Amino acid sequence: MSAPTSELLAVLAGRHRAGLGLGRLGRWEEAAEVHRTVVRDRGRVLGADHPDTLASRYELAFALARSDRHADALREFGGVSEGRARTLGTDHADTLAARQETAYVLGGLGRHAEAHSVYAAVLAARERSMGAEHPDTLRWPAQPGLHPRGGWGASRRRTRRPARWPTPAPGCWAPTTPTRSPPATRWRTSWAGSAAGRTR
Repeated sequence: MSAPTSELLAVLAGRHRAGLGLGRLGRWEEAAEVHRTVVRDRGRVLGADHPDTLASRYELAFALARSDRHADALREFGGVSEGRARTLGTDHADTLAARQETAYVLGGLGRHAEAHSVYAAVLAARERSMGAEHPDTLRWPAQPGLHPRGGWGASRRRTRRPARWPTPAPGCWAPTTPTRSPPATRWRTSWAGSAAGRTR
């Protein structure tokens, strides 16, 4: 594979930004199609496991989820999780971000017990690799491993907030990871745990 030119990489980066812009406008189906073509072209010139390819695939999955295409989003987030685990490690923050979104779309598919299990595993990995006091760990308002059936209120009572919350970069929801998560992500573990309890 020959090295891509800087001009081609700049074009692909511009198209990636265009997809993000469509998402900010709520045009998620169009955003998904833009990201799909960027994933294809970045995969062709950079490789399927290149960080830029996986970043575009993450955004494709995100747009699919926001379009209520949860089965398609699950497949894409799963691929991102696997690719990042191979290249970055299973406990890397970017890998865990993709796994977290995998749990979200499992919930959207009604697979609440599976979603809760994944959330609990991600939280445990963050505590193990980043520490219990790291902002990425503390920003989870529910502790599913501690209260798997306690529901919304009991889970929220276990919330701890860092004394100094990092200021997020413009356009980013998650302050310490380069990939975006919707605001509802912070409450999903509690919801998943409650739903899992109802379905068992």
